[in-house]
Amino acid sequence: MSSRDTAFSVHPALGGLDISSDPTVLDPGFLTVADNLEFLEGGQRKKRLGTQVYSSSTGNAVYTLISTASPVRAVADFWRYGASLTPTQNILAVSGASILRSTGSGVWSTVTATSSFGASGNLQTMITLAGDRAVISDETATPIAYDQTSLAGPTTGSAWPRFTGSRYHRDRLFMWGESTSPSRVTYTGAGNIFDSTGTDSGTFRVAEGDGDRLMACSKPFFNSLYFFKGPQYGSIWQLSGNTSTDFALVQVGYGAPAVSQRVMVTTPTDVFWMSQYGVHSLETTVKFGNVEEAFLSLPIQKLWRDNLIRRDRLPEAWAFWHPQRSLVGWGVYAAGETTQRWILIYNYALSDPKPGGRKYWSIWKFTDVGITAGDTWLISSGWDGIVGRSQPNHPAPLFGASNGTVYVGNWGTLTDAGTAYTATARTPVITRFPVQGGSVPETQEKGFTGLVTYFNPKGNYSADVTLWVDRRTLSTSISLVGGGATLT
Repeated sequence: MSSRDTAFSVHPALGGLDISSDPTVLDPGFLTVADNLEFLEGGQRKKRLGTQVYSSSTGNAVYTLISTASPVRAVADFWRYGASLTPTQNILAVSGASILRSTGSGVWSTVTATSSFGASGNLQTMITLAGDRAVISDETATPIAYDQTSLAGPTTGSAWPRFTGSRYHRDRLFMWGESTSPSRVTYTGAGNIFDSTGTDSGTFRVAEGDGDRLMACSKPFFNSLYFFKGPQYGSIWQLSGNTSTDFALVQVGYGAPAVSQRVMVTTPTDVFWMSQYGVHSLETTVKFGNVEEAFLSLPIQKLWRDNLIRRDRLPEAWAFWHPQRSLVGWGVYAAGETTQRWILIYNYALSDPKPGGRKYWSIWKFTDVGITAGDTWLISSGWDGIVGRSQPNHPAPLFGASNGTVYVGNWGTLTDAGTAYTATARTPVITRFPVQGGSVPETQEKGFTGLVTYFNPKGNYSADVTLWVDRRTLSTSISLVGGGATLT
């Protein structure tokens, strides 16, 4: 067969978004555009699932929590056992200056008065599940705990400090982000998250005076907590020990300063976070150091380097984890935007975290609203529109929005609350054709006789395919309702 008619197949297409490499030398398995995509177990590209308004209405009308001027500051899935073997479940949301709850029915009720918790636009709000309670803090307001019945705080004489973030570990509540002591951690007595002054409670300071403050902390990870300092220099500290008498603190990393508590994601195998320089994992940072080659975000580093995202608004970024789909994501502001419409998605199951390994990135883009918070909801009943909901406790994302609305992800209808969105996958410039013998001549003449696509039919949708050859464009729309099509 002449070189002009040599078939060139990219199958399977193993690779995610890479905008940092030159598209003329990039492996054809990667993508230069990956909008609203996710990757299946074999690396297949698929349009992400849709979202629907979390409300008792089956239509697409917006169900507003407070008002269109009040963003959702935090959302959380809160399970509580108490004294029973049967748990109760609440979804919590902080919107405006109110704390709200729902039992999964789509109906919200207000836990607090309309203007009783903190500043309505404070996106540093955090919800921590601790000791059968949800502890809610935002640094400016007095922290409060909710037990699915009432709100409570420490008794007089043992008040919590006003803190930004907290974690529950060893039956204790660890609190940090105090305006009066930026490098201090306060921890409660074992078994009582309200006891912050007793003999079993205490404080410690993490590298006080190093030019940084405590920014974030992981969830318990292999029997330890990992504290992150920033935002100037950055350092990582491991807290080990079982009791207050044998707590030990040691530095395990440096650089990569976390931008806030909300960008931390702890999975069973790694801890992920975002800095002013990129996205990182504890595993690769400890093994290979804080060098750009070890950043998980190396293929999309152009977003930071060329300010394609707003680095001045990174302290408002947030993260979520979707365990069933092996995804972690970070909500950010695109350049020129005043709302967070992008979520940077990383598939950690397919990716090789080592420097030089393949990374599977994509960007989910929302057009109608900004997404200001996220969590994963284990759905216990109803909600049959969610893909895979036939089994109990099925996970689905919860997204809090800038318009005071909560959205449910994994929706089978591929729209965002009724609004269609476009998924785009673009290959790099294909100039390197393999020939017999294994060489890859750069100047060999090539010819195209056609483009063949393969897909599994999925509903009444179509795909727009565009092919550029010698600066000429061929395009067509392919119906995905059974059968196939060829672009010639």
